[in-house]
Amino acid sequence: MPHRLHRPQSLRALVHDMVVKAGWTEAEAQETADHLVLANLSGHDSHGVGMIPLYFQSLADGNLSPTSQPQVRVDAAPFLIIDGAVALGQPNARKAVDRAVAMAKTGGVAIVNLLDSHHIGRIGHYAEVAAAAGLISLFWVNVAGRPPIVAPFAAKEARFGTNPHAIGIPVPEGEPLILDFATSRMAHGKARVALNKGEQVPPGYIIDGEGRPTTDPAHVFQHAIPGEPLGALLPFGDHKGAGLSLIAELLSAGLMGAARIDEKPQKSWIINSLFGIVIDPARLEPDAGLRKSRIESYLAFVRAAKPQDPANPVLAPGDKERTLRTERGAAGIPLDDETWSQIKAAAARHGVDAESY
Repeated sequence: MPHRLHRPQSLRALVHDMVVKAGWTEAEAQETADHLVLANLSGHDSHGVGMIPLYFQSLADGNLSPTSQPQVRVDAAPFLIIDGAVALGQPNARKAVDRAVAMAKTGGVAIVNLLDSHHIGRIGHYAEVAAAAGLISLFWVNVAGRPPIVAPFAAKEARFGTNPHAIGIPVPEGEPLILDFATSRMAHGKARVALNKGEQVPPGYIIDGEGRPTTDPAHVFQHAIPGEPLGALLPFGDHKGAGLSLIAELLSAGLMGAARIDEKPQKSWIINSLFGIVIDPARLEPDAGLRKSRIESYLAFVRAAKPQDPANPVLAPGDKERTLRTERGAAGIPLDDETWSQIKAAAARHGVDAESY
């Protein structure tokens, strides 16, 4: 499907103005815009500005409100538990992670659980926030508020969300390691991008509503196959990804009574709960220079491995995203025509002309 390139600063301004017009604060709008555009710049279009029409549909359905405010349940170091109140996800999660970062800076470690937030976006973003503060982080997230979309290993029907996992390790005076992945073979949002582009997905990623292999992304979107049973994404690594997905569900939501994928929450569409551990590495090794040299020497060893294809060098987690940010920052962010059409329609409902940005 045809696409056009958009300047990052124009997309930031557009998303910011849409969110403000819909009733959120300047700060909430800025955090949301920065988060979504950075996801596109990083190559994760599944979690970028293409999510805005879905957020605005959730707003129109009464499942998302600018007046929702999170409430702290527990603030007793090292534990931080926050009821997310299905508030706008990116500022909701950023505030929770910032509080956890401050707690870990003071006490060495923080254990944070954000419960029942609206969709919080790219999980690696929060690992980057912690790494920028010099902290190690581990995050698990569940997905509720909609039907299961990922099949357990050996199953013909879905029981999980895409339940992502992220780990960030700071490198003193260097670029951090950021490992961020869905526990399904592909993120649901990447299937949405393929659907909007009119493209197929690789074999082995999706099954249809009867449990048969398919490459058609329509099978994991109820609106795209009316009258047919919903299919499922497959877990990455078979039983390994399925096991991690189960753990993410229980850690993020199951232990604290937040909305789970098998329960119908009071508010719907995409609800995330986040469980995280934030650690000050200086409590493990106070010598920052030693930490830096040990990490960098091992990374050099890994990157020096002979590649199978000389055109694709061996990378460390986060390398590809940083390269794409430079490339897309200069060339622009590609959005397919269907995604841009959806953004324009959502903007117009709030009196914003997307084409003027």
